[in-house]
Amino acid sequence: MKKKIMMLLLTACLGLGTAGVHAAESAGSTDQGSGSRSLKEAFNELAIIPSNYQGKAFMQGQKTDSGGDYEVVQRNGRVLVPIRLMGYLAEHTTGADQGYWDVVWNAKTPDDVLLQNLPLKRTVKFKVNSTTMLVNGKSVKLDVPPQKIGGRVMLPLRDAATALGKQIAWLDGLILIGDTPVDLKHPDTLAVKNAIKTQLTDQRNRVDYEKVATPLTQLGTDVYYLKTVYLNNGASVEEQLFRQTGSNKATRVQVPGKPVFHSGKRIGDIFYYVSTVSNQAYLFAYDLKKQQPEKVASLGDWRPEDGWLTEVRKLDNELLVNLHVGDLTMGGDMLYRVKNGALEEVLSAKSLTSVTADQEALYSIDFRFMTEMANNLSRLDLTTGETALLGEPGYAYGVARSVEENGGVGFRSDSTLVLKDGALYAIGFNDSDPQDPNSVYRIDTTGRKHVKLVSGASQFWLTGKQLYYLEESSSRLMRTGLNGGETPAAMSSQRISQLQMYENVFYYTSVGDKGMELFRLDPTTGQEKKLAALTPGATADTTFEVNKSGVYYVNRGYEPGIYHISSDGKERRLSKDTVDQSVLTDSGMIYTLVYKEGVYSVK
Repeated sequence: MKKKIMMLLLTACLGLGTAGVHAAESAGSTDQGSGSRSLKEAFNELAIIPSNYQGKAFMQGQKTDSGGDYEVVQRNGRVLVPIRLMGYLAEHTTGADQGYWDVVWNAKTPDDVLLQNLPLKRTVKFKVNSTTMLVNGKSVKLDVPPQKIGGRVMLPLRDAATALGKQIAWLDGLILIGDTPVDLKHPDTLAVKNAIKTQLTDQRNRVDYEKVATPLTQLGTDVYYLKTVYLNNGASVEEQLFRQTGSNKATRVQVPGKPVFHSGKRIGDIFYYVSTVSNQAYLFAYDLKKQQPEKVASLGDWRPEDGWLTEVRKLDNELLVNLHVGDLTMGGDMLYRVKNGALEEVLSAKSLTSVTADQEALYSIDFRFMTEMANNLSRLDLTTGETALLGEPGYAYGVARSVEENGGVGFRSDSTLVLKDGALYAIGFNDSDPQDPNSVYRIDTTGRKHVKLVSGASQFWLTGKQLYYLEESSSRLMRTGLNGGETPAAMSSQRISQLQMYENVFYYTSVGDKGMELFRLDPTTGQEKKLAALTPGATADTTFEVNKSGVYYVNRGYEPGIYHISSDGKERRLSKDTVDQSVLTDSGMIYTLVYKEGVYSVK
């Protein structure tokens, strides 16, 4: 998916700025063929730009604002684009499905431009003023040659896109780029084109970065957000906290010292953050009800400039604080507990992704992405302070491994570590066997033993005596018992794109005949129910969030905004502008907009 997105991004931007496209450019571009689809159906797979390009485009259903001042020109009814734009995009395009398109230009041979994709074994070579290009060494005629204009090499849009294997169509001022022909006369095409044009010809600029607000949290009608103030010509920054009640004007919340709010963590009605007072860093707790801060503990020698606050959590009424030191590559985490206004060291890790505890011990997973993955599950005896490794030797837990077609190996952390009936449950794999699939294990809490419950799982949940997991091969929700060796049963009829559990009920999206659809599955009854179809622009990557009132999701397509789906499947559009940042709260959702200042809230 990522490769395809990036490929479309490159081909789309080859045509940026096609203002006043000549009739000759669009001639022959409406041959739909038998495999054509309506614009509405194909929207999530296309790159779409207006002929009077103003910096806005749709890339696989998502609205983007492209940066860079790229001049485009027309010659003999054909659009030409600068290689600087192509080089910038090639630098940021990568993926597993269609390889990496690289644009090569050398000052020693300034008239030559090479596009190459090594995984696809495809090369395209252009030469200034040459009426042919070489595609895998084969000469292909060009309608208009590459040219030097204003000291820059400009390449022909249509021929460059064709060389990349893409199709282009012109529709009433819109340029459509993708893999599948679009039926330009289909009623669904004509029904959505004006909405798409409205979004892409929006002349508003993004909110200036110095005026951007970051939503943090909400209590009742009180919305909290931060603003970053740049001081001394940008040499230093200051984070300021604001509270806005209803439609009243926001007021700044004054707190001691130099606070850092962006990494703050909320537990109940308390918002935890760090602040430096008189050169000493402290953990503070801001009571959202009382609207006042309170000093919790000194952070010792640690300073905000040394790293960041990773986590604050409560385990058995004990407050645990995870502080990171250094960067992601060379740094690490240190877990502390708060004792009498100070921090008491508990354990250290490269990346502490999972922690759980009982009365006797604390169990943790270290995601060591720069070194050995295996042997990363530990037990800390809270009485003696002794640490012991758990799980089978050579296995990595709390980590999922993926192997790409090109042989590359990727890892992601999985923070699900469940302690139930004296056993631990986690995803893991045999680090010494590259073919070993990600599996769910029941792990002994006192020794180096485990039992494989299911194989080929990407996520899992425990409910009662049942194990639910998302099967990697089928992308379906499965169920089995906790003893191992049982035959799993399929719970979902759909291939799942995104999945969440809320109050022991599963919500997930799936690609249907008419786009993305939302489903609800209650494990107690086993019933699967389709709640609603998401609006156009929702993709397999569209995330959603759930609270007691229902499901919220943000759409960045041609019908942008925040949408809410209730438990009975009724869908409401809560906002009608392009959303920048959003945070789900118990009261609803707080958010900011791309083109308008302020912080807003909806229920």
